Parts: sequence; C-alpha cells; structure tokens
Amino acid sequence: MTKGFNFYLLEYTFKHIIRNGFKNLFLTVVMTLLVALLASTFFLSNALKLEYTKKIQNTPDIIITDTKAMRETLIDENLVSDLLSINGVSLALPRVYGAYYFSKADTIFKVIGVDEFETYPDKSLNALLLKNTLDENSMLVSKSVAKILKENYYDSYFNFVNADGTLKKVIIDKTFESKNSFREEYLIVMPKCTAKEIFSYPSSMVTDIAVMVANGEEIGFIAKKIETLLPNAKVNIKEDLLVEYENRINFKSGFFLTIFIISFFTYFVIIYDKISGLSSEEKREVGILKAIGWRVSDILNAKLYEGLIISLSAYVIGIIIAFIYVYILGAPLLKSIFLNAISLLDDCELLFRVDYETLALLFFLSVPLYIAATIIPSWSVATHEADEVMR
Repeated sequence: MTKGFNFYLLEYTFKHIIRNGFKNLFLTVVMTLLVALLASTFFLSNALKLEYTKKIQNTPDIIITDTKAMRETLIDENLVSDLLSINGVSLALPRVYGAYYFSKADTIFKVIGVDEFETYPDKSLNALLLKNTLDENSMLVSKSVAKILKENYYDSYFNFVNADGTLKKVIIDKTFESKNSFREEYLIVMPKCTAKEIFSYPSSMVTDIAVMVANGEEIGFIAKKIETLLPNAKVNIKEDLLVEYENRINFKSGFFLTIFIISFFTYFVIIYDKISGLSSEEKREVGILKAIGWRVSDILNAKLYEGLIISLSAYVIGIIIAFIYVYILGAPLLKSIFLNAISLLDDCELLFRVDYETLALLFFLSVPLYIAATIIPSWSVATHEADEVMR
C-alpha cells in the first residue's frame, strides 16, 4: 500500500461502512441526536444571554418599586424630589407601564405611558418621542400591533377596556417599527394620564421610579442610601437583574444538561462496548487483510477514515439540525421553557452568533472520542500475526 492519503483505503472504508450498515447507521443517528440536542440547548442559552444583556443595557441603573405585604405595588411619584436630593442621582423618572390583554386576538400588548419632555433610559423610545407628539387621546403603536388591530377592524382607533369595565377610546396616531427582541414588538406608547386611566392608577401613583446614577461605580452605594430612605421599597440594581436572569437560564441549561448526560451515558456505554474489543467477524477481516499484505498502518488508516467519516458526519448533521431548529424554526417548546424561567414573554427573535466554544466542545466530545474507540481495538488486533488473529 502507498504511504499518505490513499483513495483505495477510502473506497474500502466506504464499502466496509455499507457492509455494516445497520450498526453504523445506529451509531450515527445516536451521535447526531446527542449533538443536535446539546447544540440546540447551548445555542438557545447563549442567544438568550446575548438578548437579555442587550435588553438590560437599556434599563435604568436602579429601579424602585413599593411593597405591601411582601408584594410589589404602585409607588408614589412624589418621592422623586426626595430621590433627586441624594448626591450622585442624575435622574429620577416616574414610569407608567403594564400589560394589556387583547382577548379577541389572544395577544398581550405592552403599554408604556410617557410625558412629552421626559428623557428615558431606552434610546429607541427617546428617538421615537422626538419624532412624534401625543395628545391625551392618541397613541403610537408598533406595526405588529397595528396589524393585529386592523385584523379586528380597528383601523384608526382602539377601545381599551378599563379595569372598572368602561371603555376608553384612543386614536392611533402613527405606527413605528419596534426593534426590541423580547416580544416588545407588541408595543403601545401613549400619554401617562391615558395609561393611568386604562390601568386605573390613582393620579399620583406610578408603576416604578427609574433612577440613573452619574457615576456607575456609585450605583451600589446610592442603592443603599435609597433603601435607608425608603425602607418599604424594593430597590433593584441593573447588575442584579443581569445576574438573576443569567442564573435562571443557567439553571434551565443545567436541567437539560442533566437529561443529556444520561443520554451521553448511553453513548459512552456504546463507546465502551466498541473499545472493549472487535467482534469475531471484524477480527477475521483484520486477519485476512494482514494475510494479503496489509500493514498495521494501512489497517489503522482505514479505521481512522471509518471513525472520521461516521463521527464527523454525525457532528456536522447534528450542528445543522440544531442551527435550523434554533435560528430558523425559533426553537419551539425549548424556547418557551427557557423564557418562562426568566419571566419573559414567549416570542423572542433569536439572533445568530457563531459560538466557537460550543462548536469546539461538541467536536471534541464526539469526533476524537469515537475515532479513538475505533482505532484502539483495531490496533490491538492488528499487531498480532494473521494466523493468530483468524484462529
């Protein structure tokens, strides 16, 4: 046999794989499914981490809500003056927002109340308000909301059902394109007074108060001051929200990884069975190859090609399946489980990002391991004499 890459060896390897079709197909399918499951989980987890990191970047440094009976409730906007008196606080913004359920379309709209001259931490919201003005009975709706309303015969206005059962007619002033990821494409922007009326807020009460700090290194210190000033309030720091979301997603990832480890245990059992020794038929085949003049290196190269073809095919197909499932199909079922873990709505655009760490991890868990399991027992048999092997 010639040295280096040998097409005759490759041809023999393909024929050998086909001769043992059922066994090799089973191994390929198992490896493909395992790679696809793990890759789907990692792809989804990393995509969500990227998305909520971007989302939290547009959130205030500190968010303050009031609590009663250990439950979050409305907070008095008159506390803004007390918060602005704290050194280092550059902005204290009373915010009004909430979720409105439109039963006819089985859809939840996010309603945000704004004032004309206020500045918001969300840059996209600021840009939207600079281009548009609102009166008391008008609103801006995203194109997704406008489409849903039009499908239900609301072309120029919408009748909100207030908490007390009365109707509030609000004119659709303009539509806009929402670029937010976590289902905030279903977004409605209206004056604060209108939003308070729809949600039946008392005139002086708001959903929360957003605080911006001039020096980012003082956020924790100022948060402690606010807790001292408002002992009944709940003070949330941006970094704490980031850690909370990440911990919840990591918990879900760990839950699925536990299942996959059990699956991998089955795979390792197969690998162990393969590495523990060749079958009598495979030993006889190795003996025949040695008898007709094949060297040990030729046999090992053939086994190398076999292991590489099967494991690399399973790896590539598994990655492709995971890519299609997560980034094209949107990870149905799996995505909703993850998003429920971080209390976000279940419609999220997953932006593609090449995850080299995941690709490398899955490659080294699958391809080299299977190749080693293929070569080692073959080497053990091929080093013996042909007649001894065939006996």
